[in-house]
Amino acid sequence: MAKTDAEIVKSIITNAPEKKRFNVPGQQKYRDELYSFEKERITYNPRVKQFPWIYVDQPVIGTNVQGWGCHEEIGDTFVEWGKKHIYIATTGLRGSGLVDEMESVLKKAGLACTVGPFTHSNPRTTDIAAGVKAYKEAGCDAVLSVGGGSSHDTGKGMRFELANPGKTVEDARAILDPHWMEATKVFNYIDTPQIAVNTTCGTGAEITPFAVMTDWEKRWKYNIMAKYPVGGLEPKLGYNDPAFFRTMPEHIAAQTGIDTMVHGFGGWLSRLNNQAARAVGMMACKMCYENLPEFATNRWNNVAAENMCWAQHLGAMTYALGGGVGMVHAIAHQISAVNDMHHGLANAIPMVPVMRYMIPAAAERQAILGRNAFGLDITGKTRFEGADMFCDALERLRNDVGITDIRLSTYGIGEDEAVWMARHGVNDLNMEGSPRDITEPELEEFIKGLI
Repeated sequence: MAKTDAEIVKSIITNAPEKKRFNVPGQQKYRDELYSFEKERITYNPRVKQFPWIYVDQPVIGTNVQGWGCHEEIGDTFVEWGKKHIYIATTGLRGSGLVDEMESVLKKAGLACTVGPFTHSNPRTTDIAAGVKAYKEAGCDAVLSVGGGSSHDTGKGMRFELANPGKTVEDARAILDPHWMEATKVFNYIDTPQIAVNTTCGTGAEITPFAVMTDWEKRWKYNIMAKYPVGGLEPKLGYNDPAFFRTMPEHIAAQTGIDTMVHGFGGWLSRLNNQAARAVGMMACKMCYENLPEFATNRWNNVAAENMCWAQHLGAMTYALGGGVGMVHAIAHQISAVNDMHHGLANAIPMVPVMRYMIPAAAERQAILGRNAFGLDITGKTRFEGADMFCDALERLRNDVGITDIRLSTYGIGEDEAVWMARHGVNDLNMEGSPRDITEPELEEFIKGLI
């Protein structure tokens, strides 16, 4: 007699390996039931297409500005918008002088400004609350974020809470189960303008309608979304000044560049089959591959600096267009949630192992990417041989920019954390575009293999 859906699911849960509980203060009891999307993959479902709709979002709602010295016009822009008092969201950028520079630009235009409490490199829910409090107390009317994704996401999170009294960024969690598109329907449009000034070559957050938050108590890092596709978290303007990019230390330049590469191939390999994202993602990978080593090891290389501005912008467009990012980011988010690791390094650790894991599902696309973006000669090779060549070249790039120690244990992460990371990782929004299916127990074993 055929088993019912409930019987099948119960059998899977019963026979699954025993799970350890990650002891986090205040966290609800760990759940053993499967997510709804995992049930759908193992039971009959008349909805044949898993992702029938593709939202191709034009990412540049306002304008993105590229070029040497472009940041100098920002003060005048705020004045044109009728703004008086600007809140600066930043991690501090210690020793770079960039926050001081932006303060001077604002003051030269006759604007008041308040530098908010410094945010963490992985912005926390508490950072958002502190920022909103400081913004209101100072009487600010606009946000200027200066830094990488952490600074920009802090500004985005603040703007969400300012527009939605009584709600926090936790209400805006963008996950797969329950699906994020239902949650965004009840949010208000965001009317607080934000200008985002990039200082790293990886984030892309200066143009995207997404942000990433970390709940440090629950050890959970997740995307957030507001009104979609317009009137949401996307900054009104984004600036990429190569002179700012050059202030990064070598290891930060390398790590943020890896983030750009992951954005690019995430959209190219995505199961979502978004052709706009695939086209842009290919170019992001090509520009990153051709310029990152030169830029990371010599930030006075003007051409490489300019090209990494464009590479990170194109990488951001790839996922802002709806292409998805994939399993690398889903794991990286959870690495940072338990370790507070820089997002770029957290991407570099699982990048090559994940790409090798994806070969059975995406070999042809990997081979083509290796040929068109990395210049590999795959003539006469099978798609699997071409995919192996792509993974080898990707590993060489990672090593060439100085990221060679990729064992999680080096950074103090053990098997107990793997259980927790798999639970949140499999439900991460970025898994939506992953070309290969993976269940929670499988992801747990994969992460343990990285330790």
